[in-house]
Amino acid sequence: MRNMFQLPFEMKKIIRFRKSNGRVKQIPSLFNRMSSLLDEGYTFSDSINMLLPYHVENVENWRGKIQEKLRRGDDVVEILQSLAVPTQYLMAIKIAQENGEMALALKNAAMQMEFNEKMRKKLINLLAYPVLLIVILTSVFIAFRKYFLPNIIEIITSSTNENSSSINVAIMFLHLPDILFIVAGLTFSILIFSSFYIKKQGIKKQINILLKIPIVSYFYKLQITRHFSSVLGGLLVAGFSLQQALTVIQDQQLNKTLSYVTTVIEKSVKYGESLSSAVSIMTMFFPKFEDFIKHGEKSGYLGRELLIYSELLDEKLQSIIKTGIALVQPLFFLIIGICIAVAYLSILLPMYEVIEII
Repeated sequence: MRNMFQLPFEMKKIIRFRKSNGRVKQIPSLFNRMSSLLDEGYTFSDSINMLLPYHVENVENWRGKIQEKLRRGDDVVEILQSLAVPTQYLMAIKIAQENGEMALALKNAAMQMEFNEKMRKKLINLLAYPVLLIVILTSVFIAFRKYFLPNIIEIITSSTNENSSSINVAIMFLHLPDILFIVAGLTFSILIFSSFYIKKQGIKKQINILLKIPIVSYFYKLQITRHFSSVLGGLLVAGFSLQQALTVIQDQQLNKTLSYVTTVIEKSVKYGESLSSAVSIMTMFFPKFEDFIKHGEKSGYLGRELLIYSELLDEKLQSIIKTGIALVQPLFFLIIGICIAVAYLSILLPMYEVIEII
């Protein structure tokens, strides 16, 4: 695992690289067009050289770097990595180099990028108004606590010469934003610290830790199962034997978790276990995954059924993401509603006290 102290130096390299080369724009569009050109018979080299002017500013510099990589014998994945394509989309492309489905892999990666970008923009749009309201409410709370409440306290104490319970309640209510910000800050800090801690562990320990966290465990199993079934299914459909397919997945370094999981499965398969039996022993896959594999083994269409199962999980994940994003705005409005109610109480209680005194 990378040492966390190396991260600043790596970030500096990335920043220098981007400054000297410029940013690659509209990667999903690049992948879609490249997929169409590959289907028409163009080579990868011809396709990327043809499309670069539409997606980068310093065209000659990019072309020179890509040609240098091609002369060195770098593969498609290494070239796409230089274009700052996120690693999560490169796994399928890596496997596509083995099974000859490069055009389809690029098209699928473009669809995933477009979906993620669409969800990101939707989340930003949904949160923009609630966040603005929260900022305004927080400003009102602070202004009332700093300017208005001290005058009321002075009026009440000068008239009664004792502390008022309504004032104490109002002060407590007016500290609600402080409590919310402290809780949010602590939660964020814990998440960041936990993320760094987990990343520093070995793959086996990472898996064990993540599988013990209730909600995270569900999504982690879903992601591993989705990736494994997609990659293995694609290789089996391309004509690879089970043993060959497992070896290819095991040797790749883009997804080390998948490589580790496949290594464990491959050892069981070597000793004569069926794939369904090897999967059933492990606790890191989605429930009933072994039953699906068993059906594919019996029918003789294991590769095709694994791809279908991967598509089902992908649809399930996208549905969960859409539902989660749809619930974010109502949750924020509920928090805003509570803040407004508290604001009214913190204003009205001292005002009633003043009215009674007058």
